[in-house]
Amino acid sequence: MSGAHVTPSRPVPGDALLHPLVFGAVLVLILNDHVLKARYASWWTGKLSDVAGLAMFPLVLQGLWEQVRARGARGFRPSSRVLLTCVLLTAACFGAVKVSQTAGDGWRWALGGLQWPARAAWALASGRGVPAVVPVAHVVDVTDLLALPALLVAWRVGRRRCADDSRAHGGPSTRLLPMAQAPSRG
Repeated sequence: MSGAHVTPSRPVPGDALLHPLVFGAVLVLILNDHVLKARYASWWTGKLSDVAGLAMFPLVLQGLWEQVRARGARGFRPSSRVLLTCVLLTAACFGAVKVSQTAGDGWRWALGGLQWPARAAWALASGRGVPAVVPVAHVVDVTDLLALPALLVAWRVGRRRCADDSRAHGGPSTRLLPMAQAPSRG
């Protein structure tokens, strides 16, 4: 069918998480945190988790926002503004827990609380009692900030998705620049 126009499929809320780089980052994070750190604990395994987490977490936040947005009365389209907000929020929170003991302790307990339902279900299925919520292990380490450039992976994947949707629907999904710019002539 030469010359046939193929319309790209409409994006699905959270589908950026299916991008091979993001999927790979999740696999690296799981493998590193549950195998490599236990067997080969080092400075490198610590940084590897940070890089993998930063490469995917803004897209998790964006996906959650998109799921909520898609359930609302208005339609869903990937948003560069939402993506930027998610990247900046991730950077700020990551930075805080890496330089502040208080923020780090909050993170330990918050993540421990998020993990508790799965731990409780596993304990009940195994015939044991329900465990208490326990904080996860966390080390405040300013050198972990070296992983912040990994946010560029999430930014690039997310921006490409926003741009693809914009091209597919004949215009920008959400601009980061003011709309008052005059179109170029030529």
